[in-house]
Amino acid sequence: MLRALAITYSLVCYAIGVAALTYLILFVAGLFVPVTINAASPLAPEISSLPAVLWNIVLVAIWGTQHTFMASAGFKTWWTRHCPAAIERSTYVLFVALFTAGLVLFWAPLPDTLWNLEGSTLGTVLLATYFSGWVITLVSTFLINHFHLFGLQQAWTSLSKTESKRATFRTPLFYKLVRHPMMTGILIALWSVPHLTIGRLVFNIAMTAYVFIGIYFEEKTLVADLGAEYEAYRHEVPSVIPGLPARPSPASPA
Repeated sequence: MLRALAITYSLVCYAIGVAALTYLILFVAGLFVPVTINAASPLAPEISSLPAVLWNIVLVAIWGTQHTFMASAGFKTWWTRHCPAAIERSTYVLFVALFTAGLVLFWAPLPDTLWNLEGSTLGTVLLATYFSGWVITLVSTFLINHFHLFGLQQAWTSLSKTESKRATFRTPLFYKLVRHPMMTGILIALWSVPHLTIGRLVFNIAMTAYVFIGIYFEEKTLVADLGAEYEAYRHEVPSVIPGLPARPSPASPA
């Protein structure tokens, strides 16, 4: 019974997580949804200019802190003393969705336009590139283990009473070009902007900072988990931009 509840809970968390990510993608693009990066929700504070910039940076910082902190080895060690391992990752996905909802609902738009290419050929290309970036991110999750990343595999192994196979270090497809193709896709999406407002620029800068901070902490974990194998990979493959010389990240041991 408990195992059935675990898989049901994980499926619900997965659905909520996918819905939140889909909304965030449309929120940033300003398409098909009522609350966007340039259209406030009823819960958003009525502020503008510098206070709004600072407010929005704090929102992104809170969102990013939740992502990084709850994914850290130290937190997971503590959390799994209180939360069954079968639903630990699903709970993480649920919290990501909740914090994403908070980011969307409390975002203070700054709609002044810096450029607007909507309706032009270049604007159409940029919009297509925006969604292509998210496709790269999605495909990258499947190249490693999409269902483990979103918590379904952990619940399923508990339900089926099988042991989860130990992850092996692999570099399929995009991972031969960059170490963090999910982040590459996000960066492509962030900076493919047909309509750039001040609010979108603030969002892009704050999210780009989060991407590189997140990579720093993720690399520390990967080095600790995989050791020399990952160190060699870091010296051979660039972090997020294909073709750049590979360089050790600050996570390298002294």
